[in-house]
Amino acid sequence: MTGSGATWARGLAKRLGPVRQILGIALGLAAAACAHYTPRPLSPQAVKAALATRAPTALWVRRAHLLLPSLPPLVVHKGQRITPNLAAVVAVVADPVLRAARAREAIARAQVLTAGLLPNPTFSYGLGIPLSGAGLTRAFRAGLGLPLQSLVTRAPRIRAARLHAQAVDLTIAWQEWQVAAEAKSLVYTLLAGRAQRQLLAREVHALRRSVAVLADGEAAGYVTLGVAGAARLALRQTEVVEIRVHRHLAGVALRLRGLLGLGAHAPLPLTRHDVRAWHGRGCMRAAPWLKGLARRRLDLLALRKGYRSQDAVLREAIAAEFPAITVGVNRARDTSDINTMGGGVSITLPIFNRNQGAIAEARATRRALFQAYAAQLFAARAGIHQLVVRMRYVRRELLRTESSVHALNHLETVYHMALAKHSIAALTYYQLLEQLVKERLVLLQDRAQLDQLAVAVEAASGRFEWPKTCVAPS
Repeated sequence: MTGSGATWARGLAKRLGPVRQILGIALGLAAAACAHYTPRPLSPQAVKAALATRAPTALWVRRAHLLLPSLPPLVVHKGQRITPNLAAVVAVVADPVLRAARAREAIARAQVLTAGLLPNPTFSYGLGIPLSGAGLTRAFRAGLGLPLQSLVTRAPRIRAARLHAQAVDLTIAWQEWQVAAEAKSLVYTLLAGRAQRQLLAREVHALRRSVAVLADGEAAGYVTLGVAGAARLALRQTEVVEIRVHRHLAGVALRLRGLLGLGAHAPLPLTRHDVRAWHGRGCMRAAPWLKGLARRRLDLLALRKGYRSQDAVLREAIAAEFPAITVGVNRARDTSDINTMGGGVSITLPIFNRNQGAIAEARATRRALFQAYAAQLFAARAGIHQLVVRMRYVRRELLRTESSVHALNHLETVYHMALAKHSIAALTYYQLLEQLVKERLVLLQDRAQLDQLAVAVEAASGRFEWPKTCVAPS
């Protein structure tokens, strides 16, 4: 490099010194504010750890901190028998699907953070080096600007994001409520199924004993073929019903273990300790369940929050009609060595696009959310009415089935004595016995169905505590 070239390079470096300092400071601040990347691979080991099942001895929590305000906090001890209410709490805590749904809460909170961030100022710098002519010095221009439109829309934007986050929380809480109701329903189903299984086991045992005795009598010649055949037919039919009940209970138990986060073969010590005395006539009316429904059901509350969030979005869209304005200050020097300091304003002219498309979309969305809320409220009320009507009819069927079982029990005693005296045909007795088993199963099924409907009414009304009219006096 020649001497004149080296002198020019040193002069350029000297003049660029302040620029390098400014750029260095800006890059340093940007680097300090940047987030750091942390890898989280979707490896089989990580997925296995997230879905790891719990041992039966680990089926406990100190206190369930739920989004559900209606569910009371329950203290669960290790080894405690599982009641329907306890199953509801543990399912909300342990269900893997709910754990995945709760990840959306972090997304909603991040959106609130994004909505509240102020716009970054813009810095610009330009350098002009004269290549010919009588320039006295090198020119430069530095400017600092700040856009103002996002400041105008910041308040409604933050409000919309916060309301949306609350709606997301309530939506997840509604999912938790549904999972809790399903867990309670499964416990009642298992309890009823185990009662059916015990009944069938007793009947099968009694029939096998009868078949063995009659087979000996048939071999000895004092029992006819028809009597022994009738007993064997009744035994086979009862065994078929028992197998069907076992198969159904196996599927229900697997589903409950999944909700509780247990392994496929973990024991399920169940009890109906907290069953409610809901057989009063007050439970068969819809009015107690409908009272305060819109302020209590979590999905309706989520829709209300979503509607208010969309209303804030509409306000933001209307505020965005404000022209985009950027204000700034600048410092400049031309090649004649004249230094200037000034300011500037840039405004977009709202001639062709006045944000009318976004406003129309926000209004239409708000209208759709209003209609969705009204439709959901109507469906919730109609669903409660239907459940209450079904409870009434099932209760009537239950009372009639109880009367029928009582009559068949008395008749079975009479027929058994008559069979011992050879006054009736054996086939008639075993047909009666089969009918008695069926009626007892129907009675257990009616009771289980009434329990299912009670849980369904709880879930549909969004209330964990029962109306006082439903609780029978102790």
